Amino acid sequence: MMVHDSSTGKIRTKKAMLRKEKLAMRRELSELESINLSKKICINFLDSEEYKKASTILLYKAYNNEVDTEMIFEQALNDGKTVAYPVSEIVDGEPDLCFYPITKRDQFREGFKGILEPDTDKITDVFKGPADICITPGVVFDRKCHRIGYGKAFYDRYIRLNRPRTVIGLAYDIQITDDFEPEGSDREVDMVITESGAFRK
Repeated sequence: MMVHDSSTGKIRTKKAMLRKEKLAMRRELSELESINLSKKICINFLDSEEYKKASTILLYKAYNNEVDTEMIFEQALNDGKTVAYPVSEIVDGEPDLCFYPITKRDQFREGFKGILEPDTDKITDVFKGPADICITPGVVFDRKCHRIGYGKAFYDRYIRLNRPRTVIGLAYDIQITDDFEPEGSDREVDMVITESGAFRK
């Protein structure tokens, strides 16, 4: 007989509420606000010791007013680092991310929900980890570096299976809260960087 875990249900309900609230707050940022805040966040990342020591970085293409990472992409290439982006798909019923190294802007194409992803007709080499840094998108973070994503577990599963050396979340200050409890399957990150600075677990 299956026993309903009411505490897990409450945690998931609270997470869903926080996700909805923070997504709405993020959507309310103007284009100029998003650009300016993203620039500050990227500068904070590029100033970090984690970035300076890294040779390989996994990035994402911003979607739905996420922190834009283009400045990181450009600087990392100038610094001779390997930068890879994900292609997402469902494989055998499981969420799957596969990263491909990118060296030029014309190596992208539109993927799921119009998000730019590596054009696998042009790029066939798959990134073989573990990466020095995996920058993960997220909707909500707390100061203990817990993360709420979009609920599909793509990054949770990738991090668990591939074990990048350092996992970093980029977020606006408005995405930070100390008001949620993670589930056992949730993957915390090692560091969260906002326009105000950074905190580590």
